[in-house]
Amino acid sequence: MDIDVIVSAHANARALHHTLLGFALQTHLPTTLWVAEDGQDPAVAAVVQAHAVGSGLAIRHLCQPHRGFRKWGLVNRAIGLSQASWLVFTDADCVPRRDLLAQYRRLARPGRFVAAGSHVELPSEFHERQLTDDMLVNQRIFDTGFLQRAGMAMPRARLLPAGLGARLLDALTPRSAWVGNNSGAWREDLLRVAGFDETMGYGGGDRNLGIRLEHAGVRGYRARHSLVCLHLEHERPWRDPALVARNKQWNRELQRRRGAWLPRASSLLPGAAVQPGFEANDLVSPV
Repeated sequence: MDIDVIVSAHANARALHHTLLGFALQTHLPTTLWVAEDGQDPAVAAVVQAHAVGSGLAIRHLCQPHRGFRKWGLVNRAIGLSQASWLVFTDADCVPRRDLLAQYRRLARPGRFVAAGSHVELPSEFHERQLTDDMLVNQRIFDTGFLQRAGMAMPRARLLPAGLGARLLDALTPRSAWVGNNSGAWREDLLRVAGFDETMGYGGGDRNLGIRLEHAGVRGYRARHSLVCLHLEHERPWRDPALVARNKQWNRELQRRRGAWLPRASSLLPGAAVQPGFEANDLVSPV
C-alpha cells in the first residue's frame, strides 16, 4: 500500500528537522512526504532541502505567504497533488516512532479513517535543550524508562511497544474523531468530502473533517496506543479563544446535519479555483 505523509509547518524549522528524521527512520517509508508550509521561512526551506538530499525520502515542499491562518487550503493542495492511495496527516512538531506508517498500513480498512487521539507531550525544556538525533535513531525517546530517568512522567500505556497490549487497549477505546496531528484516510474518501473546510481558522478544522467523513459513511477508528508520536510542546500565541469557540459551535451544528458532508469552501470542490492567495509560484518543485 502506497502512503503519502502531509506535514503541516509554520516557522518551526528545528522541530521539523526531528519530525523528518522520524519519517526517514520508518520501517515502511512514505512514497512521498509533503511539507505544507504556511509561510516562506528560509530556515524551513533549508531543513527540507537537507533532508531531501540526505535522508532518502522523496520530499515535496508546498509553501505560501503567511497571511493569517490558511493551513487548510495548503493541505488540500497537497491532497489534490498526491497520487498515493492512503494519506497520513501530521504536524512539523510531532515526531513519529519508527513503526507509525507500518501501523497505519496494518489498520487501513475500506470505509475507515484512523486517528491517534490526543498526543503525548514532550516538554519544551527537554526538547529545546536536550533532544538529539541519536535519541531518535536508537528510539530511546519513546522509552518510558529513559524519559522517567530524564525527569519526565510520561503515560506508560501510550508508549507501549507495538503488539497485543497496544491493540487490546485500542479495541477498548471509543470510536475517534479526526485529529490533525496524527490521522490517516484513503485519498478517495478525502476527495469525496472535498478535504478540509478552508473557511475555518485555528481550532476545530480537523474535527470538522472527521464529522463530514462520518456523515459520508467513513467510520473513525481510534488507535492511540498503536500510532505513537511525541508532540514537541510549545506555546500557541496565535490561538484566538473567540474563533475557537465559533468553530466549535459550527462543528456542533454540523454534527446535527447528518446528511452534510461537503465543506463550505474548498479548492477540492468540483469547479473550485485554487484558494485565494495561493499563487502558481508558491509551489516549490521537488527538491
